[in-house]
Formats: sequence, C-alpha cells, structure tokens
Amino acid sequence: MTFFDREFILGRTPRELVCILGGLAIITFELVRPSPVDVPNLLVYVVATALFAVRFYAARAAAVAACLGAVVQQWPHLRFGEVDWETLGLFPLVAFVLLASSDLVERFERAPSRVRWLPNLWAGFTAAQTRTLRWSAYAAGALAGLLDHITEQAVQDAGWARGSMIALVVSLLLLCAGRAVALLLLWATSLVVAVHVVPLVLPAEATLALFGLKNFAPAGTSLLPAELAGAHLYILPAAVLAVVALALTTPTVFRLLRRTLLG
Repeated sequence: MTFFDREFILGRTPRELVCILGGLAIITFELVRPSPVDVPNLLVYVVATALFAVRFYAARAAAVAACLGAVVQQWPHLRFGEVDWETLGLFPLVAFVLLASSDLVERFERAPSRVRWLPNLWAGFTAAQTRTLRWSAYAAGALAGLLDHITEQAVQDAGWARGSMIALVVSLLLLCAGRAVALLLLWATSLVVAVHVVPLVLPAEATLALFGLKNFAPAGTSLLPAELAGAHLYILPAAVLAVVALALTTPTVFRLLRRTLLG
C-alpha cells in the first residue's frame, strides 16, 4: 500500500482528501469568478463532491466517467493542433490518475456503505460484474459528453443526438442503482448512435479535409446532413465510442436476454 492509500485523517486517505479538496476548490472558483455562475454546472460539482465525501459507492466510477467524457471532448481539437491546457484535458487527466486506484475501488464499489439510508447496491455483484458496470459507466459518460457537443454544434435540432444523450444519462443513473436494464438501455442507445454516425464518418472527414477546422463548409456545400453541418469534428470520435460501448455491453446483454428467454 502506497502513502496515498494509507488512512491519514478521519479515516480518509490522502488520495481521497485531494479529490474532495479539489471538488471544493472547483466549487469556490465557480462562485468567485467574475462571469455569471453556471448554476447547472455548479450543482453537478456540489453533488459530486458531496457524494464522494460520503463515499457513495458509485461516486468514484461516475467521476471517472465524467473525466473521460471531458477528455474525449477535446480529441477533435487535438487532431488539428489546438494544443493548450484545456484541449490536453490536464485537469480531467490529473483527476483520472487520482481516481483510477484499486484502493478506491475497494473503498467505494466493494465496501459496505457508511450511510445507513444509502446502502451499496453493488455489494452483491461479483468483482467481474462490478467491473462491467464500471466500464459501461465510463463508456456512457464519454459518449454522452460527445453527444452534448454534437447537439450544441448542430445548426438545427438533432433530435436523435439529444434523445440519445438523455438516454445515456438515464442509463448512468440506472447503473448507479445496480439495475441490469441499464446495460440494455446503454446497448440500445449506442446502437442508435452508431447507426446515425458511422455512415457519416467518411463524409465528415472529407468535409474536414476540404474546408479544415476553422472554416466549415459554406452553406449548401457540406457533405453532412443540414442539421449536423457544424458537428464535423465530433462524428469520428462519437462513432468510435458508440462501437466501443456496443462491444462492452453486447456480451452481457446477450446473456441477460438468453437468461430471460430461457426462464
């Protein structure tokens, strides 16, 4: 056991304390900076920090999923040479290094809850099943992050992207509750996303090759559907993540369906 994984104060390890203090620092920064407070973002930080502080069993996995989502949102910009602290995802990567700890897995996903009214709903799963839940949460968080960017960049309402993003958030909540149906929802949503974006990979890449990163295709010349004319950058990463999410969840979904059908 390393120094960072030894209990230091109040039953907390240095690794945990850094994560909690980091959350408090972000909350403080959001409150004191001169620009208007982004209330939804602030609430996410407050809830996430509070759940981590009480050792909510799924808090670590959800935080890793959020970090991965923040990192993959920057992939498209890195492809075109936009290298700075934001596109490199330095803060999410540091948080990921802190959170990706087998000790924290044992203290969160595998340990009894410290809060009587908040039992660990993952406690009854085997280590392999818990690992499947974690990696599925990572895939859902990362894909939801890209779909959020696609929705923001779409020049018209891309209903499938917004609907899929909402479905992925619901699947994350169900994963936290240890519900097997979450994997089925994640699988179905990933399939919907793959059906939409995989055929658009070549047109998106061709448009980027023609018009570059800064100057998207002029009106009427885009090789993508009109509603996605501003989302070229995110098509390839979204397709890759959708396929990865399908690969992660397909074996478990098939086992669940076979067990259900065979009684």
